[in-house]
Amino acid sequence: MPKDKVICAVDVGSSKIATLIASLGEDGKINLIGVSAVNSRGVRKAQIVDIEDAVAAITESIEASERMAGYSISSVYVSIGGPHIESTNSHAVVAVAKPEGEIAENDVLRVNDAARAIPLPSSKEILHVIPRTFTVDGQEGIRDPIGMTGVRLETDTHIITGSTTSMKNLVKCMGLVGVNVEELVFSGIASSYAVLTETEKELAYYLRFSSRAASFFRIS
Repeated sequence: MPKDKVICAVDVGSSKIATLIASLGEDGKINLIGVSAVNSRGVRKAQIVDIEDAVAAITESIEASERMAGYSISSVYVSIGGPHIESTNSHAVVAVAKPEGEIAENDVLRVNDAARAIPLPSSKEILHVIPRTFTVDGQEGIRDPIGMTGVRLETDTHIITGSTTSMKNLVKCMGLVGVNVEELVFSGIASSYAVLTETEKELAYYLRFSSRAASFFRIS
């Protein structure tokens, strides 16, 4: 099985540590080939409090999934949550690289990067920059500006931040397990992709998730 066709996700929670290994088919479908969940150790309120215990539990979970999948993984996507996660909104403006020309993907990347320029304490880092809507030359409510003509591109984004210490400790644990971290993903976003429909996402539904229950709210 080609390595680039296999992905692994690890959820390090306070009650359990879960690992999923999946293969990506040519049709884009995700096929689950390995899964495990073990009792969590060294984690409290979704944050590492004992590295040695956490590494042992993470190793146990990953190895169980590897045995089921018959495949040894080298990199993982890791969910992160906890009370240190915060969010804020940001607005940014850039000039389109080719005035009177088509807006390109690079223009969107530049305006999203500009939106990251928010004041943050040294104890915080940005996890995600999520574009909510774009504006092209005053025309608001645009979801995808690529290919449109304009000279001024604006974006309203939602920025999710987390504790630098919490993120570094989680990445360190994965390194001690022997795997590289492809990306840290806020657990709320991961859960929303699993349970919210596209319509619910567009209507700005908010998912409140815990290990025992999920609640839905609409943000008006």
